[in-house]
Amino acid sequence: MAFERLGVSYVPKEVNVFEPSPEFLAANPLATVPVLLIEGEPLVDSATILEVLHEGFGERVWPSDLEFRRRVRAASTLAEGVMSETVRWFLEGQRASPSGEWTAEYLENLERTLGVIAGMAPGSSPWIGLNQELTQAGYDLVVALEYLELRLKGFDWKARFPSLERFLSAHRGRPEVAASRPPV
Repeated sequence: MAFERLGVSYVPKEVNVFEPSPEFLAANPLATVPVLLIEGEPLVDSATILEVLHEGFGERVWPSDLEFRRRVRAASTLAEGVMSETVRWFLEGQRASPSGEWTAEYLENLERTLGVIAGMAPGSSPWIGLNQELTQAGYDLVVALEYLELRLKGFDWKARFPSLERFLSAHRGRPEVAASRPPV
């Protein structure tokens, strides 16, 4: 989404992290996504990639005002945490004998974090900037909620957090969001 938003050309490549190729593992031995290759050199982790984009494209990822940037970065971290806990829950469910204790812990972490995010009024700052556009935290929240919707079919977060459902509905149709959505 950041590439689309910044108008930066890129060549996307789908990878299967469950069956990583030797080429992918050479770029990222952690076998996680995303990975960005710049002149053959890998950058791994969304936060690192966003920081490089921010510095390389005129500070257009994070707000220039330091207090607002702090708030946006903190909110972004919460949204990234939702993604991480969703991944942990999903991967635990793929085990031959999933741990009920661990999956319950991941769901508890998700519910608590979603409650905090919902309490932060997702239709306003730090999710929305002064120009009424999504901040990076807002984009991260859209991705986190879409992933949550994809992976946790039995977890009715929409009923518990209707403000988050409204936020997702309002922003999932944005062109830069749609352009970065993986094919079904």
